[in-house]
Amino acid sequence: MSDRIIPLHVSEEFNEEDSLAFTDVIVVLYLEGLPFHTHETEDYYESGPLTEAVIGSFALGCAVGIDFQKKIPLVLQQTHPNEIEYIIANCTSALDEQIKYAKDTMQVLEPEDFVDELLKALEDSENIDTETAQNAISMSFEYGLIMAHSHRSAALVLRNAFDRSQAEALKDFEEENDDELPPGPDPYQTLQSLGAEIMEAYESDIGFSQVD
Repeated sequence: MSDRIIPLHVSEEFNEEDSLAFTDVIVVLYLEGLPFHTHETEDYYESGPLTEAVIGSFALGCAVGIDFQKKIPLVLQQTHPNEIEYIIANCTSALDEQIKYAKDTMQVLEPEDFVDELLKALEDSENIDTETAQNAISMSFEYGLIMAHSHRSAALVLRNAFDRSQAEALKDFEEENDDELPPGPDPYQTLQSLGAEIMEAYESDIGFSQVD
């Protein structure tokens, strides 16, 4: 996938006993349970469920960024060492334009609108390889973090909008109007609750190195 919102690369500096970066944990949680098939030893994910996971991970990024503002640089440092300011500046510029467009057109803010280009790229492929799927979720999550960093009020709106849509989907599922449980690590939790649980577990089991 070209023109990534956030250029993802493997950090050579983050190798503390081969610990997972916080973003990696999010990727694992969102990929777990997604439908996939294996072809010649490579796993491929279906684009539909994956796009839902991308939207969810972006909204979770907003939620985590809102509640853990001081952790945002620590999370980004793990995947983008020495590039935090550059990454935040680039993403903030794009977010400024997206929010301005939404205001000018009186558009209701929805999480999927902010990862639209990424979603379109995924939808163009019926099946997505593992690396692309991982990158898509990690990029969307970190984009959500930066949304909370640079546009906290908009991030709040997006987090709440996702929680409302998730609650409606759960209601449909429980009333048997829909035979599929909404996607996500734990659709019965709000994003705020889920983010706090993941952060607490991560700090307890792994922890962050401080950014110099």
